[in-house]
Amino acid sequence: MLTLRMADKNDCDLYYKWANDELVRANSFHSGNISYEKHVLWFNDKINDRNTFFYLFTEHGNMPAGQVRIEKKEKETVIGISIDEAFRGKSLAAKMLVMASNDFLSKFPQEKILAYIKTSNQASYRAFLKAGFMLRETAVVSGAESYILIKTL
Repeated sequence: MLTLRMADKNDCDLYYKWANDELVRANSFHSGNISYEKHVLWFNDKINDRNTFFYLFTEHGNMPAGQVRIEKKEKETVIGISIDEAFRGKSLAAKMLVMASNDFLSKFPQEKILAYIKTSNQASYRAFLKAGFMLRETAVVSGAESYILIKTL
């Protein structure tokens, strides 16, 4: 059964592993590897930021399956997802996106959540559509042809 909890400071190394996963880096808009030192600084900053929501998902007796991050920025709220290699291909992404976005929107019903996905990442695109996100437009984002999707209440 898929469950979620909010990540805490003890999850830093797990998030580092996910952040530097080869497929995650390839699908990221900034595809270079992340140093551990930079990750620790970034993670500690974000985990203490009241505008960043780290949803950590577990499956099969508390095994970490992936994460969804929703970040309220000055002009927009952005969502991202990564799934542990062992749990890919099990149709968990859409469920994780639904659970995280519904929780977030229940707390902030006026917000619009945006997802930026490279057009080459069709698996993520399909998962976001299945999770109730709507295609707003296609555009070049950080040099990559991308889908911009939106979800509201």
